[in-house]
Amino acid sequence: MSNSLNLISSTDEQLTNLIKVREPSSVQKQEAEMAFNSLYDRHAPFLLAFLKVRVSPHINASDIAQETWMRAWQKIPTHFDGSHFRGWLFQIAKNLLLDEFRKKKTTSLNEEIDLPETQDSTQEFIQQEEKTKLRDCMSQLDEVRQEIVKLRLSGESHREISERLNVEYNTVQTRFHRAKQFLEDCVNQQEKETA
Repeated sequence: MSNSLNLISSTDEQLTNLIKVREPSSVQKQEAEMAFNSLYDRHAPFLLAFLKVRVSPHINASDIAQETWMRAWQKIPTHFDGSHFRGWLFQIAKNLLLDEFRKKKTTSLNEEIDLPETQDSTQEFIQQEEKTKLRDCMSQLDEVRQEIVKLRLSGESHREISERLNVEYNTVQTRFHRAKQFLEDCVNQQEKETA
């Protein structure tokens, strides 16, 4: 009983330190589980509220919250630096939400650049993240490739772009496909870095 009272008054950092040193021995594992339960009791309502305002009707906030807690348990020993547990937890939830949305709806490059204005909050949140990543990656392309990508996404054919820019048709095709591959790789790399 006094141990659970100590856990209640412990800081998030103290609780996560107990979780980090969990060992196969029953006593240390039990302490880690009790510390994790204290973190759960402390932060679960806030996590669920955070998710509920961001999910669309086809995504279950409770499922994302449960997966977030499972990932937190797995990652605390290796990925948590001890600074701000709730912010770290919300970042896991945000990444899971992005993954879930991508499973439900595949978005083409064209849709990422030219987004409809009326969307629910989850779609807006996800699409804003994707637009930011895509813009960052687009800025790394040279001006000609940027122009080719923009014209292609606006509906112009390779032939029309070739005539407009006075660049050979095959060159336009090659530059577009290489630019598209670069953008996909760049966005994927940014997603890995934030996961």
